[in-house]
Amino acid sequence: MTAEIISIGNELLNGKTVNTNATYIAQQLYKIGVAISWIQTIGDDAEAIRQALKLALQRADVVLVTGGLGPTHDDITKKTVAEFFNKRLVFREDLLEKVRERFARRGIKMPEINRNQALVPEDVRLMDNPVGTALGMIFEKEGKFTFVMPGVPREMQAMLEDSVIPFLRERCQECRVEVNLFRTTGIPESSIYERIEKDLPDFSSYEIAFLPKFTGVDVRVIRRGRDITDQEKFERFTRMLYEKIGNFIYTTEDKELEEVVGELLREQQKTISVAESCTGGLVQDKITDVPGSSDYFMGGMVTYSNEAKMKFLGVKDESLRQYGAVSEVVAKEMAAGVRQAVGTDIAVSTTGIAGPTGATPTKPVGLVYVGLASADRVMARKFLFGNDRRINKERAAQAALDLVRRYLQGLPLE
Repeated sequence: MTAEIISIGNELLNGKTVNTNATYIAQQLYKIGVAISWIQTIGDDAEAIRQALKLALQRADVVLVTGGLGPTHDDITKKTVAEFFNKRLVFREDLLEKVRERFARRGIKMPEINRNQALVPEDVRLMDNPVGTALGMIFEKEGKFTFVMPGVPREMQAMLEDSVIPFLRERCQECRVEVNLFRTTGIPESSIYERIEKDLPDFSSYEIAFLPKFTGVDVRVIRRGRDITDQEKFERFTRMLYEKIGNFIYTTEDKELEEVVGELLREQQKTISVAESCTGGLVQDKITDVPGSSDYFMGGMVTYSNEAKMKFLGVKDESLRQYGAVSEVVAKEMAAGVRQAVGTDIAVSTTGIAGPTGATPTKPVGLVYVGLASADRVMARKFLFGNDRRINKERAAQAALDLVRRYLQGLPLE
């Protein structure tokens, strides 16, 4: 089964909006064995929509359309697609009532223009929108299916997961695949490959991909056919992977590192505090992005200046003068200081040169020290990242969280 995405919207063509919808759709369909072979991006133009649909239905089994389902004059997708499939738009009072109820729950009177949301193509299967008012539509022609969804990412994602994915799974049994994810951090893609290269021929039927990001590498494994039921073979693969890179794998689920750290803290009933310099609060932001983080995160400080480090964390003036703010000694003192100030089981700190300025002959841009303090030890690790300020902050925050993970899992810290 092949599929094509048609993304509609002038904002996608003029660069004001990044087309994240196409990426998300491709990712989700790939997981169920449906390949995206083409992606078209077009403006809010009726003729362009008709031509895009005509071309897509000539070469794909499934077409996924996003954008242009709102109630305003420039949202022309519903009318144009209905005309393309020779479907008349009909007004449904029951749908209008649902729109009114949604506005009423928010304490807002429904604008009259939203009556247009109750106009739908006749004899077409509708898809519910759990987070918005624009309904999705499924058109069938000569055994091919066209799914029309809103362009608002949150609405599209909910509709895709609740309606489109189950629909396609039911109709494409041969598409079944098993996708497993091993998320790593602290090790580059090339090093992962070098460590497992000799073992890969034993698993040649697996589709193995290395997906690098600024903060780590995801190893994605796709199994098809007999490999799905051969659990012994997959267990051998998993054992091999953990033997070679196990310390760097922080989850096999679609989770971020801060979620994993939060689960470990909660399981071990430990609390954490944070002292940040170069990351400017990013570590604390990531930790508190996790619902329920108040169970284990007690507080933190952003001490950007030397004066703040001394006043709030108890960093010694002598340490700053002798070693500098970006040093192992200061990272340790920051972690120990915030742990004592907030009163937590463990603490983590960051201090470094994010760039592009601030480097010295002995301390380049990208140099970061991450400190960790607990009841039984105070230590720090040195990292050398790159030249990009934002990427350095992201990598430093990830390194801080990973140091906490390693400590909680009893893994080597140095």
